Amino acid sequence: MSTLARVSRPTSDQRKAAILDSVVQVIIDVGLTSMTVADVARRAGVSTSLVHYHFSSKAELILAALQVASLDDKEFRDEVASGPKTPLERLETMLCGTLPVDADDASWLLWIESWGETRRAPKIGEVMADLDMHERSAIRKLLAEGVAVGEFTCPDPESVAARLTALRDGLAIQYTLFGAEHTADESADLLRGAIRNNLGLGELATHR
Repeated sequence: MSTLARVSRPTSDQRKAAILDSVVQVIIDVGLTSMTVADVARRAGVSTSLVHYHFSSKAELILAALQVASLDDKEFRDEVASGPKTPLERLETMLCGTLPVDADDASWLLWIESWGETRRAPKIGEVMADLDMHERSAIRKLLAEGVAVGEFTCPDPESVAARLTALRDGLAIQYTLFGAEHTADESADLLRGAIRNNLGLGELATHR
């Protein structure tokens, strides 16, 4: 019997996960429209036939990758929402903590690319709409909790959630695509200031 240790082969689930990770990178590199199954297979170091074994089409492959990325974002928000900090601290973490840390932030590049396809690909639009609804729901719950404990006031949680997510998205797009007029820290300070303004709180000391 050979004394060499056997090298364990990746399981089917591990290969599938590696393929989906590669999809995200290829989308960021060449875009949803230009990417091919061959691009993904090359990035994952597998054959195109293996990719097709797991996913019947390019559209199915893209949708599966976006669903996994969406689930990751939802899990982050759920973890923050159920954390031990005050409602305001958790709200700031949920919004400011999802700003891009640099212009190559993979998560934001993926979502920006995906937003551009929502009009042409209804299934992608459904994933993006579901992710948006999940975030706004989490924010509304934190707003209700903060009002209940007397930490701040918020007579219109729906409008506040819409304004704050729109500002966060705009800051992220400017920083990621058009160069940073503000540093990552300055963008976070702008967003924190907007949170406090919308909740009837005092001025925020800016980052130095």
